[in-house]
Amino acid sequence: MDIWEKIHAAQRMQDYIHQNLDENMALEDICEAARYSKWHSFRIFKEVFHKTPFEYIRALRLTNAARNIKNDSDATILDVAVNVGFASHEGFTKAFHAYFGVNPNKYRNHIPRRYLYFEPSPILHYYLLLNSEERIEMAENQRTVTVTVVEKTPRKLILKRGITSTDYFSYCEEIGCDAWEILETVPRALDKVAFLELPPSLITPGTSKAACGLEVPIDFRAKIPEGFEMIELPSCLMMWFNGAPYENEGWFGEAHSELRRVIENYKPELYGYEFAEDLAPHYHYGTSAETGCREMIPVRRLPAK
Repeated sequence: MDIWEKIHAAQRMQDYIHQNLDENMALEDICEAARYSKWHSFRIFKEVFHKTPFEYIRALRLTNAARNIKNDSDATILDVAVNVGFASHEGFTKAFHAYFGVNPNKYRNHIPRRYLYFEPSPILHYYLLLNSEERIEMAENQRTVTVTVVEKTPRKLILKRGITSTDYFSYCEEIGCDAWEILETVPRALDKVAFLELPPSLITPGTSKAACGLEVPIDFRAKIPEGFEMIELPSCLMMWFNGAPYENEGWFGEAHSELRRVIENYKPELYGYEFAEDLAPHYHYGTSAETGCREMIPVRRLPAK
């Protein structure tokens, strides 16, 4: 079995779990979705996700429970427990405390939103992105990448810094991808949440260039989420690269590679600019079939000749 057969089997099991999360799933049903023997499927799942199927299911259900506890003040803890598949208040409370470190009532009443939500992306997307340089299947026709220069006025950036991570994947392993969801609750956002590569001037001692961030207006005064910080960014020019939409979700990794090659080969000097990644963060936005792949890089104007 090669790596891609294994990943596709893991994706089929992941899809089955997410589609049937409200049901009483048997291990046999999960393994049957992989189309391999029970023993072999279980081993594949544990190798790929670093959890057994039921550890994975429990983490998903406890994440849903935590979100329900925070978002629905009228729901009783027992209601929440039953809704996510626990048979008793006691069993749910014990499992919740083991995962989040507090009991459900304390989580609701005294603890801010925690950063232990388990929200895995499709495993196939992860491997397609990691291996896209080896799996490029470009169409013969050239696809359009739109390049636009935008002027950013002074604004604030709410961010959560990495410590040793240097890219998106190591950041998610170190900090957790739930930072995106937390920032999406912040009001008055100027754009989408992005993965950031910070310039040296914005890196603080004991942290890395990796961060997750959201821009808000310069007059933003609201409370920011726990564990995040807010800094001011001066006005600057940004070059916006937007890849074309695509039809097949499986083209996720190739969309990233396509845009990366365009950026690496792009010569802004031909249009009177130069890349200036010392001035501001480099923004990597989410990718989808509908919007394509998007990045934003700081630039400066070249002196007129």
